[in-house]
Amino acid sequence: MKREALAALTALGMALPALRAQDTTRAQRPVTSDTTKRLTAAVPAGTPLEQLVAEEAQRRANIARVLLITNAQVAVQQEALRNLSDQLYVSEQLVGATHGQLALAAEALNKQPSTTLSVLFAADSLSAPRVGSLALSIDGANTAMMSVSDTTRTAFRVGAADELFRGSVLPTPHTIVLTATVNGQPQQLVTRVRALGDAVTYVQFAIQDGKLVQTSWASRTTNPF
Repeated sequence: MKREALAALTALGMALPALRAQDTTRAQRPVTSDTTKRLTAAVPAGTPLEQLVAEEAQRRANIARVLLITNAQVAVQQEALRNLSDQLYVSEQLVGATHGQLALAAEALNKQPSTTLSVLFAADSLSAPRVGSLALSIDGANTAMMSVSDTTRTAFRVGAADELFRGSVLPTPHTIVLTATVNGQPQQLVTRVRALGDAVTYVQFAIQDGKLVQTSWASRTTNPF
């Protein structure tokens, strides 16, 4: 009995290492295989995950493109607004300067003494019937235009004068042009007269012996003579 028991123990001792080796190999092989399969398994193409990634990438690209376009447009608009602001500033300066000049001119005009200009026309008894029309221009502006009536011609024949213009002016030189039609032919005379401050300056045109002449004088009163 002892001899048989000892043989059985010896056989069991020799079998245990082989069993442990087989168990270890068997235990490691499935684990390695399962782990590799889980780690190396690729996501099938066209899956919802891939579609979501592609959509997100496209969305970001679209946003970047819109931002680039928007930034360029904003830059152009900002430049246009800057130029418009500069133009408005210049316009405001010009308006302010013009307003200041007009205010100074009005103030200077109010401070000026009373200055009046009167333009007269007369004709001698021989020339009066021949006068047809009169045109007056002061400082380049058409001031008066009239056809001489028979009543006015009769007044000229007796020595009367017709006042063509009377108004307030600045005490400065003024250019006066009179065009008279005599015997159907126009005659023009240009004169430059300085208006006297705080007085009435008279300029008289007349037809004498069929020719247009001019005289001028100043008066501190309203009576020209």
